[in-house]
Amino acid sequence: MSPAALLLDVGVVLLKSAWEIADEFERLNGLAPGTIPGRGPFQAGGDPLWDRHLAGELTERDYWLGNAEVAVANGAPLHGHPQLMRAIFQQPGLDPVRPEAVELLRRARGAGVRTAIFSNELMDFQGREWVINQPWFELFDVVVDASEIGIRKPAPEAYAAVVAAVGIPAEAMVFVDDNPAYVDGGTRAGIRSVLLDVRKPAEAFAEAAAHLGL
Repeated sequence: MSPAALLLDVGVVLLKSAWEIADEFERLNGLAPGTIPGRGPFQAGGDPLWDRHLAGELTERDYWLGNAEVAVANGAPLHGHPQLMRAIFQQPGLDPVRPEAVELLRRARGAGVRTAIFSNELMDFQGREWVINQPWFELFDVVVDASEIGIRKPAPEAYAAVVAAVGIPAEAMVFVDDNPAYVDGGTRAGIRSVLLDVRKPAEAFAEAAAHLGL
């Protein structure tokens, strides 16, 4: 069966990681370098907290929000937002979108492929009002977000929920995520799942395009 749906995680996949844009946020706000801690795989000498997440000792949500709490204590401004993750990604003058992801979405839709957001924290971190007003939001047919359905990847029920929402068989889907555990969950659910390496994201989009025959 030819793949007929593209599922994208948002944080790190559609939007760049906070690791990649934290330096620019610091610069735009006149903050000292390193005010926002943690750079994951970009961090010289390694990021101990991210390693704890990869080892299953810390959730991804707790990793990001924990770093945000430290950053705020260090003087990072919220600009009226409820938490720093929202302030970073909604900073005026900072564009967090990966152009490769948008290009793939447009190609997929042009070929009649259904598209879906499949995220754990999008609405929680960024707020539904901001999300639905982004230019890229109209490129998605379906939104499945743990913030709203209460089931998080990699729980099997999360994959079942996105399959039901998209309305086509799992084996007809291609899923891109940056988290190995979530990619493994997709594979176990019968979905063609592609791991995005944040250090070379274009490779994941090229692989997904190949699976989609684009």
